[in-house]
Amino acid sequence: MKCFNCEEFALLGFCDKCKENLKELSLSIRMLDKNFKVYSFYKYEQIKHLLYSKHHFYGYFVFNMLAKLSFKKFKHFFNPDIKINAIALDDKVENLLYSHSAILLRYLKSKNIKPVYGALHAQSNAKYSGQNMQFRQQNKRNYKLLKKINHPVILVDDVVTSGSSLLEAKELLEKNKIFVLFALVLADAKE
Repeated sequence: MKCFNCEEFALLGFCDKCKENLKELSLSIRMLDKNFKVYSFYKYEQIKHLLYSKHHFYGYFVFNMLAKLSFKKFKHFFNPDIKINAIALDDKVENLLYSHSAILLRYLKSKNIKPVYGALHAQSNAKYSGQNMQFRQQNKRNYKLLKKINHPVILVDDVVTSGSSLLEAKELLEKNKIFVLFALVLADAKE
């Protein structure tokens, strides 16, 4: 089997060298409109090729490994005293039989952080992957809240590009009287 990252020989998806490299997180904070913070674990260019795996079946294994190396460690940085819900943007399971954002969400689970699956789905079928800012602005996600949320929220997605999806989700949640703490993504792809 080839390493998903460097294509060298590997038994379990990533070779030892790549696992070590991916353990080195590049934590950063990006401020969107209205002081909304988005925390990311990696530089986009470092894992760009891995993020595109979400369009393929093997992405299930890639996202599990990335989540173990990043989201799972989040509880060491953030250990709230109150109950918090974590919600993924559009965690629908589609034809590949997994949701990459639901995988990330699962690894956030801790004593006080409870993932809520299937809570926020886009009504639009537009795919943002590889699209420019104009396309994103012309094709809003049109999120729909599908579940009752009882606690403040952390929003979860794989990458932040323009921030429009996260801000649209935050706006919908706030209209429903749900406090959004911040967003958490694997990578920040500042344009």
